[in-house]
Amino acid sequence: ETVIRDQAIASMCVVVAKHPKLAPDHLVPALHRLAVKSDFFTGRVSACALLPTVYRYANEDQKASLRKVYTTLCADDTPMVRRAAAQKMKDLVNVCEKADILTDLISVYRQLSQEDTQDTIRVACVHTTLVMAKMLNEEENRQHTLSVIKSACEDRSWRVRLTVAKNFDQLCAAYGPEIMNSSLLPYFIQMMKDNEQEVRKEAVRVIEACLSLPAGSNPLSSEQLQQFILPQFQSLALDPAQPVRAALAQVLGPVAKVLGRDLTQQQLNPLIADLMKDEFHDVRLNIVSHAGLICEVLSVDGLMHSLLHTIQNLVMDNHWRIRQSVVEQVPKLAKLFGVEMFQSKLEGCFLSNLRDCVHSVRQSAIDNLKEIAETFGSKWTVEHLLPKLVEQYSQSSGYANRVTVLHVLP
Repeated sequence: ETVIRDQAIASMCVVVAKHPKLAPDHLVPALHRLAVKSDFFTGRVSACALLPTVYRYANEDQKASLRKVYTTLCADDTPMVRRAAAQKMKDLVNVCEKADILTDLISVYRQLSQEDTQDTIRVACVHTTLVMAKMLNEEENRQHTLSVIKSACEDRSWRVRLTVAKNFDQLCAAYGPEIMNSSLLPYFIQMMKDNEQEVRKEAVRVIEACLSLPAGSNPLSSEQLQQFILPQFQSLALDPAQPVRAALAQVLGPVAKVLGRDLTQQQLNPLIADLMKDEFHDVRLNIVSHAGLICEVLSVDGLMHSLLHTIQNLVMDNHWRIRQSVVEQVPKLAKLFGVEMFQSKLEGCFLSNLRDCVHSVRQSAIDNLKEIAETFGSKWTVEHLLPKLVEQYSQSSGYANRVTVLHVLP
């Protein structure tokens, strides 16, 4: 039974972690016995699972033989054994010395990355690369690991390409901007146009994570966004797959922040306005969740004619999550617009959310009204806001609305 074997291995790993001295005398011989067990493949699968933990606590003179065992398991005739070995490779690499990786493990890593029969093995090699690339220098990465990632970007299995797209920010951090810009950025652009919608979605979504990397690891400067990424946005905004458009809406705020006001007005503003009117509610929800950030970039003048009307409409959207998201953005908008603009454009819509039929929207309005009151000061709150709340209380027919107003008062 697989479950029993897995639990036995997990228990052995816990025991040896608490009593490392057991590993050289007991677990290393046990692993060697399992690795050569020929009557059935399950023992060899268990050996693969045990190897990283045993290797960590083995004596130095035992580690060479354990690496040899692992090399043998990676070339096993049984597909399940090779898969188990590949899935544990990143853990083994993590506990190996760099010199041992380059002499003993790099060849099996390259061998498994070209495995034709199982895409799960090639996926495991991508995860191994994330660990290995951090341990190697730039020249060693160009020699040993870069070709594996390039092949994965063009792999015939969409799952392998998806793994690269999902982890592209980690690849950026591991490789550094020099390798990413010179070698991998064209492959990333290609994944944004991939035939599989899941790959396109993750390639777009990871842009936000890439932009949040430290300056030394971030491959996407303002110039590269303009040159490589922005040209893809027009086609992605018209993508027939709704999740892809939703992912694009999610990253426009952070991208706008990097580009600055002028470029955002020229190249992103029409895109933002179109996505705010998208028929798919997740697209509208994602773009609204960055409304405050987009407003900060564009400033009040830049936003007035293109976005404010759309935001007013979204406050009354049929989907309650979108109404709630807009309510959460109003305090940021209030700070940017000032008292007069807030009162004329947003106040009526915002206060109407205190009477919303969904409790979560009403609760969000209560929480955010406090921040608005703090922004505009006590005088505005007493002279302007309080009379409106009292009026709303007296007009409310349902008890839930009156209770909501009472919750606002503290």
